[in-house]
Amino acid sequence: MNELHPNPSSHRARPRFSALALTLLVGLVACESAPEKLSVEKRMDLQRQTFVLPKAEQLPQWKKWATDKKTDEDLRSEALIQLGLLDDPDAISIATAALESPSHKIRGVCAQVLAHFGPKAASAIPALQKALKEANESDRRQIVWSLVEAGDQSAFNAAIEAYKAGDLTHVERLAGGVAFDPMRLATLVSVDELATKFEDSSPAVRQLVATVLSEKADARYTDKLIKLVQDSELSVAREAASGLGKIGDEKATTPLLEALRKADPDSRQKFLEALRDGIGGVGLVLALDTVVTDKEERNWFQLKQLFEILHILGDPRIGDKLVAWVERSTPHPHWKAEAGIALAEIGDVRGAKYIAERLNVAPEEIYQKEKIWQSDKGGHLLRGDEQRTVAGRMLADLAAMHPDKAKELRELAEGPVLKWSTDRKQPSANALRFLAGVKSDKALPDLRKWAFPDTKLPLEGAQPPLPMEFETAHGALRYVGMTKDESSKAKLLEQFERKKDKKMDITQEGLMGSGLALLGMVLRGLAVGAAEGVAEWGPELAKESVDKLLEFAEDKTWHEDARERACSTVGWIGDDAAIKKAMEKFGKYSTSKDAKDQVIAACFAVTLSRRPQSAALPPLVDALDSKVEVGVRNYIARAIGVTGLKGATTETEKLFKKLEDPELRNYAALALIMGGDADVASRAVAAYGKPDSQTALEDLKNIYFNAYGYWSDKDVENGNLYRWVENAEALRRVKINDAPQEWARELLKRQFDNLTFNNGPHSETKPVLLNRLYKAAKTGDAATKANAVRTLKFIGTGAIGVTGAQGVLMALKVEQGETGALASRAFQELMNPATAGAEQVKNIQTTKDTRGRE
Repeated sequence: MNELHPNPSSHRARPRFSALALTLLVGLVACESAPEKLSVEKRMDLQRQTFVLPKAEQLPQWKKWATDKKTDEDLRSEALIQLGLLDDPDAISIATAALESPSHKIRGVCAQVLAHFGPKAASAIPALQKALKEANESDRRQIVWSLVEAGDQSAFNAAIEAYKAGDLTHVERLAGGVAFDPMRLATLVSVDELATKFEDSSPAVRQLVATVLSEKADARYTDKLIKLVQDSELSVAREAASGLGKIGDEKATTPLLEALRKADPDSRQKFLEALRDGIGGVGLVLALDTVVTDKEERNWFQLKQLFEILHILGDPRIGDKLVAWVERSTPHPHWKAEAGIALAEIGDVRGAKYIAERLNVAPEEIYQKEKIWQSDKGGHLLRGDEQRTVAGRMLADLAAMHPDKAKELRELAEGPVLKWSTDRKQPSANALRFLAGVKSDKALPDLRKWAFPDTKLPLEGAQPPLPMEFETAHGALRYVGMTKDESSKAKLLEQFERKKDKKMDITQEGLMGSGLALLGMVLRGLAVGAAEGVAEWGPELAKESVDKLLEFAEDKTWHEDARERACSTVGWIGDDAAIKKAMEKFGKYSTSKDAKDQVIAACFAVTLSRRPQSAALPPLVDALDSKVEVGVRNYIARAIGVTGLKGATTETEKLFKKLEDPELRNYAALALIMGGDADVASRAVAAYGKPDSQTALEDLKNIYFNAYGYWSDKDVENGNLYRWVENAEALRRVKINDAPQEWARELLKRQFDNLTFNNGPHSETKPVLLNRLYKAAKTGDAATKANAVRTLKFIGTGAIGVTGAQGVLMALKVEQGETGALASRAFQELMNPATAGAEQVKNIQTTKDTRGRE
């Protein structure tokens, strides 16, 4: 056979064999390169096993999955995300390499990770540019935004087109929330070049120009902003409004005020929101001059609208402008007082003058029944005294913020506060707090009378109501202690001896059905008030009181609340020797099987949480035992959390071991979440990833929320508050059943919103805390500034009746240097928050009973 001309049949067979071989070869290559496909259950189990590891052990596993092309696509995506969230520097090179993946899902995740690192990921620009050429609808916008964050100027046109199409406003940050920031896009070109587009045919581009020019607020752009504030698109006009307000000269403000006056109610609301978010409180004060004056009802509504926003915003910069408005416009006494309250909320002592004027005026003197618009959520303002109640609270907060200005505050408001207090059937607790805070000698006679009433104690068997004198005495005892009035010292300490029958049982259980309820609650209130008074007096009273308080705490016939306050006071005022005694007593009672002894142990755990001692950690951790009463475990866990676990490797390991005991799991977890660092806290929550742990997780949420029912100025000073915020944020990285654990952040944020009332010695209200954080962000060291800004972002934007941190961040972002940079980034994230965790806490009771708190 001629080999050059093979058999025709053989010739036909070869192509079939070659095609089959090629098909098999391609199939073999595909099998070798195709990612493994895991079941959802298997993938989540692998993730759970990784989340419970220490960070140092997690990273190699996440890197292995992120770099292995055969890894399940969803698992590889999660690994890339985790490396980014852990801020591992290798994430940049790993994500850059993974852009070569044929999977658009993987490419989108890589772009998201690289965007998280911003300019640090500039080395990835060539790979991102290549990926953009091959992108589809699923990953294009994320890649474009990653190029913007990396600083690729050549991406500007692509970014503008994506912005026009509305794509960029849907790009998410790695940690959640909208990533788009117009100022980042503006860094790719000069402001002058961008300003030339102020008449662009696209409303989106004009809005971008208005936003950027408003942020720069340069008078050179006034004419363009005036043109933009008159734009037919409201979204454009309202962005330009804030820029004109910032520039602030007559040429700029005249068209702004005119636009506000002409706006219909809905448009006006949107303009005000733009001023709030663009310029802050100063813009809102400027808008006060646009309120109508010819129609009283509409005037009232517009002023109410503006002051509600001002209260929510809490912008520290409004002082001068708001005072000028009050002095210039002579508003109705109600609005003058609202201005005073707004000033007090930001720590401006000038507000005390306006508040004091309002305290001198009864509701019936300034409100009329027929004017139905003079109302709030509680109904017509004639029906109560809500404004003066809030005003008194804000005066007390001012005294707490500015102890160095006690004399000035006393001169401004002492007389009106005292008159308001004596005119009432019962003085406001916050009025007493103010008078004591400014060291009012004039108030001392009344304060003594309220603290030590001549009224006889109720007899056994007496029925409600509780005599008003004793209701008043509870708070007055605390504040007479704050004055450090020598003539009251002996009487203050005598309150612990008011129960003459040593065998009378007025514990919570003892009051049930014994005819002692009224007498027992009066005695409880007097002892609680006295303990708080001693705490307010401070260490100067320790010599006369500490041994008495320690003995009182061990008296099993006294009410538990009174004994707990006594233990708390020992923590506040005791020296090292006193704390050592409390530690020894905790050790003694915590090992007892007697339930009443365990209550005493819980009491001394409170002492240790007020004055944390690293030496107390070993006995506290050992005492967390299943033999201990459930309620006592809470106290122990919180004491551990307040003390902190830094450097306590042995105790941390013991607590992780206790997670394996179903009876101790939640209390050990609470101690780890509160006391550990972000890594420890995350691992503790990850332990709940097993299918049989969901009920326990719901219980943990309740315990976690209630653990933050009280925090103090010391928790800010020693860094506890910063640690708790950082840990709550860190838990969001942990996924259980593919759901990020948002609940801790949601619950802790709600506790911040509960800081309306001062609830004990060393506690802080929200305005006082915000003032402290504002100062820390401006004057602290680098770590303190970062922590303060992070906490302000965490606190959030506020709501009606709840001052937020937005205004403080806006004030900080115009600061020079590190503070301004931190606050600018935080503000952008604050205004584009990640998904809230409300769904994960829908079964948790987070509303506090505030009756009687004023």
